[in-house]
Amino acid sequence: MSLREFLKQMETRKEILHIKDEVSTRFEIPFIMKSFENQGSVLMFENVKDYETKVVANVCGTRKRICAALNVDRDRLYRRLTEAWRSPRKPKIVEDGAVKEIVENDLSRIPVLTHFERDAGPYITSAVVYARSIDGKVENVSVHRLQVLDKKHLAIRLVPRHLFKLWQVAKESGKDLEVSISIGVPPAIMLAASSPVPFGVNEFEVANALMDNDLRLIKCENADAYVPAEAELVLEGKISATKEVAEGPFVDITGTYDIERKQPVVEVVGVMHRKDYVYQALLPSGAEHRLLMGLPHEVLIWDAVSKVVPKVYAVNLSVGGSGWLHAIISIE
Repeated sequence: MSLREFLKQMETRKEILHIKDEVSTRFEIPFIMKSFENQGSVLMFENVKDYETKVVANVCGTRKRICAALNVDRDRLYRRLTEAWRSPRKPKIVEDGAVKEIVENDLSRIPVLTHFERDAGPYITSAVVYARSIDGKVENVSVHRLQVLDKKHLAIRLVPRHLFKLWQVAKESGKDLEVSISIGVPPAIMLAASSPVPFGVNEFEVANALMDNDLRLIKCENADAYVPAEAELVLEGKISATKEVAEGPFVDITGTYDIERKQPVVEVVGVMHRKDYVYQALLPSGAEHRLLMGLPHEVLIWDAVSKVVPKVYAVNLSVGGSGWLHAIISIE
């Protein structure tokens, strides 16, 4: 199921709120996202100032909607995720896909949002980044924020986890790390890319397990990388082995500003998208951000506690802990 197929389902359930007034990518769309985050609706901005592209937000904003995307009851959600983590399935590689319909060469026509007043600039916040090791043995898919520097360059925030490790190995060999950046993917891919699976597990395979073997990938034209064939938008790039810039400040999951630090530059070598693509936005520190980061860790807690008590009814990483720092566990 692609993002747009999922959105069609949500339309029939009347879960999409259409905003038809003209709104700006600078502060206005993020303000509306923040104002409506507790309502839970998917937001579709149909009239974006200076752009022809629609912006969709809050796709994964509720547990109910995530369960609908995975076709699972809420009381089976944790088990469904753990099964996918433990039994990933290789997706099929296909020759062509809808994401290759239009090819461009820079970032200027993408409606990237500037979220808060002290942000360093526009940020892509729903980026699913794929990379593989320079020896081709390890593949990784993860979500990263990307600061737009100019028409051809981004700064990527690399925390010291799996993608950082792949980049470090490439850097030590004097090589840039080729990547794909997918924007506009279904909830299963967003969840898989946010999952705490071991280094060496390809999160696209986790997503394929969650999608009942329905995920199809295509190879990029300008980078040694793969992307979902039905993604809305894909950037092809190289994380530089030598170039770093000041990245940030930027609002993190706690709603406070992360510090400015030196981070690698991504050179964008290709842009491709569907003819009428929708740009997927995610509000930093919003309900969707907290849920995507927190839910996989709720599963880890549920699994660990289940081993020492008769029954765990539920786990909740609370709003008071920013969906990250404080857990409430209901047990028998």
